[in-house]
Amino acid sequence: MDNFIASVQSQTIYLDGIDNPTSVLTIPFYYWYEKTVLSNILKVSFYKALEEFPILAGRMKTKSDSRNVVVIDKSSLNMPDYTDSPCNVHFQTLKDANFDVSLLPVNYPLERMNRVPPGVAGHSMKLAEFHIIRMKDDSGMCIYANISHAIFDGTSYCAFMKRWTEISRYILTAHEKQDMHGVDISTQGFQFDRSILETDEHSECDAIDPVFRKLYKSTIVSRFVAWISPELCGRLLKLALASLNIHNYYYHLSGSAIEHLFRLIQPLVEPDISHISANDVLTALVTVLFAQAFHKAGSLSGETEILATIAVDIRPRVERLTNANYAGNAIVLKLATSPLDLLLKGYSPHSLVAVACNTRRAVDGMDKHYCSQMWNFVNSDPSGYISLVGRLARKPNTYMLTNHTRFGYYETDFGSGLPVLVRPAFLTSENFVVIMPGRPRLGSYELAITMSPKVAKGMMESEYWKCIY
Repeated sequence: MDNFIASVQSQTIYLDGIDNPTSVLTIPFYYWYEKTVLSNILKVSFYKALEEFPILAGRMKTKSDSRNVVVIDKSSLNMPDYTDSPCNVHFQTLKDANFDVSLLPVNYPLERMNRVPPGVAGHSMKLAEFHIIRMKDDSGMCIYANISHAIFDGTSYCAFMKRWTEISRYILTAHEKQDMHGVDISTQGFQFDRSILETDEHSECDAIDPVFRKLYKSTIVSRFVAWISPELCGRLLKLALASLNIHNYYYHLSGSAIEHLFRLIQPLVEPDISHISANDVLTALVTVLFAQAFHKAGSLSGETEILATIAVDIRPRVERLTNANYAGNAIVLKLATSPLDLLLKGYSPHSLVAVACNTRRAVDGMDKHYCSQMWNFVNSDPSGYISLVGRLARKPNTYMLTNHTRFGYYETDFGSGLPVLVRPAFLTSENFVVIMPGRPRLGSYELAITMSPKVAKGMMESEYWKCIY
């Protein structure tokens, strides 16, 4: 830790409008490993990785103009929580139970983020927490890694985790050779300055979806949320979530089932679509499942379409970001709209291909001009963007989706082997979907969905669900 502190340079990082709606959300994942790594190796490599990500030891504050900043003060760092502790549950027990975390002891993992102890002057919300849980008889380990969404998106989160594992393997090799002297690990130069997202590019064509423009409206509530501290906003969000009857559900989809759907609809792809991907098919499947689940739950009265709000990484779409090693939020939202009458028909490849093509059109429309317009749009009034995201989350015909299949979760080998499972710990919005890669060598997928039991029941009764299982 001393080497990390010595490496820190005090600085203030200004967050922008893209960061605002996620300022009280976190990105929490469980990484399950069948073999363990020495505590000292993990800890030394963690603080070495932290040298390249000092933002994780910053304090988030709200300025008088409602802008959030992260202050990295070398003399008063807000260090991430880091815990390494034993557990009396055997790894095989959890594996047999499909890694049901309710089998872990109470308070495992330790979750302290957004929980501010009363009466502690100057205490700040942690921006990251990590808990290494060592299973009974050294039978395996679980790494719980939770990072604030205010500072990182999924790509940045995985960049930190992969960097930690790279350094761990490097140090482990040196340890095995009994040569820990002179360990010199080159840095990769990650960038946290949000100004790299700024653009002065203008286009006469308005690429912003009309639904976004309609919902993008600053209100008393959104201005209040933008004004208050992230700690208080986090408390209010937890209270709001506690009042909802929503749960996390995890579903495994075999690669062969998705490949079958892909081959089924490939000949039916519409002429203006150059190609569709497996991810387009997955998104189409989720859209149809939600439409039929919403319908069975009786929540679509008066609605004529389903809106899939897709979170898309703009790094590959903006040239200056392609090789910038930008570690921050570089995601913008895009709507893919599908008519409800099409989705409520029985099992039909024609319905599925129509939604897949709508998805592909939406994603292909996210060129550099759209990305620039969205950046200007969300930064024109950050409280308006907060209002937009909040209103979308409350619309009865809308769900939000983020695809993590290409983020490299299963590339995180600390030196004892790849994880056997990586899974989101919890999600913090109703009707929210994370598409995850399946377990290594299976070529499968896993859906993590937060929804009400009523919607979950409707989804299970869908003909599409029955056809892929």
